[in-house]
Amino acid sequence: MKKIITSIAFVTASLFTFGQFSLDVMDDSENEISNTIFDVYIGQNASLITELVVTNTDSVSHTYKCRRTIYTIDPTDSTRFCWGGLCYNWPTNLSSLSLAIAPGDTIHYADFGFHAEFISKMATITRTVHYQFYDVSNITDSTGVTIRYNSTVGVDEMEKIGGTISNAYPNPANLMVSMKYDINEYSQQGSIVFFDMVGKQVKEVVLNDKKGTAKINVDDLNSGIYFYSFIVDGKAISTKKLVISSK
Repeated sequence: MKKIITSIAFVTASLFTFGQFSLDVMDDSENEISNTIFDVYIGQNASLITELVVTNTDSVSHTYKCRRTIYTIDPTDSTRFCWGGLCYNWPTNLSSLSLAIAPGDTIHYADFGFHAEFISKMATITRTVHYQFYDVSNITDSTGVTIRYNSTVGVDEMEKIGGTISNAYPNPANLMVSMKYDINEYSQQGSIVFFDMVGKQVKEVVLNDKKGTAKINVDDLNSGIYFYSFIVDGKAISTKKLVISSK
């Protein structure tokens, strides 16, 4: 039997340094998708439930909350999530309940875990919604995934938009980071956009070439956890984590 505690707050004595993450996020087939973009497809006037599985990979118990950040969404659409045994109202971005997960336990939605509901109207744009799971006693211990909702209309055209980007190096960083990127032949324009933990855009770097290494000054960012999205032709291709260490 899994050891699960749902509560408003739960304090542990464990402290983690930057770069240590105790939680893995997986799809419903238990393929790891931590800190990646997870693609799903949805038609017009449709409803879609996406269930994700989480595992505490540490040797001690941790208690997690879930935070939602909407990067791109059509105003006519609706989305909400469930975590800790409660499904939240549509405008809610942070779970009021937390979920304690014992060492090594894997939590599905039926165990008070996670699922996201998305209701699509007539729009065919690509939508991206990020979910971050973090230890309530140490917010630097966090893992997330960006769910990318792709329209089933015009899938062939969407497949032409793309590219790749490497992990940031060094990470953690305090002055400068480098990222290799490659925008595919069908795409036109790329950029790297940085977001803070609450989803606020804090920096954008426009890529002038279709392939190369972006060397980015991050000295203007405060210490903490950020996310950077590789944007190609207005669509988020990849979202990764960056830690800015003490300066």
